[in-house]
Amino acid sequence: MATESRRPDPAREVSDDLPVMPGFREMAIRRRELAATLVELRRESGLSQTQVAARMGTSQSAVARLEAGEVDVRLSTLERYAAAVGHHLDVRLGGRVPTRGSEE
Repeated sequence: MATESRRPDPAREVSDDLPVMPGFREMAIRRRELAATLVELRRESGLSQTQVAARMGTSQSAVARLEAGEVDVRLSTLERYAAAVGHHLDVRLGGRVPTRGSEE
């Protein structure tokens, strides 16, 4: 019986030290989810962080920080990472996000 790797739930890994401004916590959770997806794609592609870094024109440590969700990266950096693992990034604008204290 093959064991199935389970992707960690980024929402459960969010610490209480994340921003408390309305909507900021949710944005941080989405960034961590995206980072987890990028790591999964890298691994499925059989690439190391060093190989992805070389394709992106950056350092392995920068890729590690991006994957750990430790940095607030530019959209262009995420696009380069996606391209390095053979994918592209689709960006879309979603609906309004309710905030604390909103009367929606």
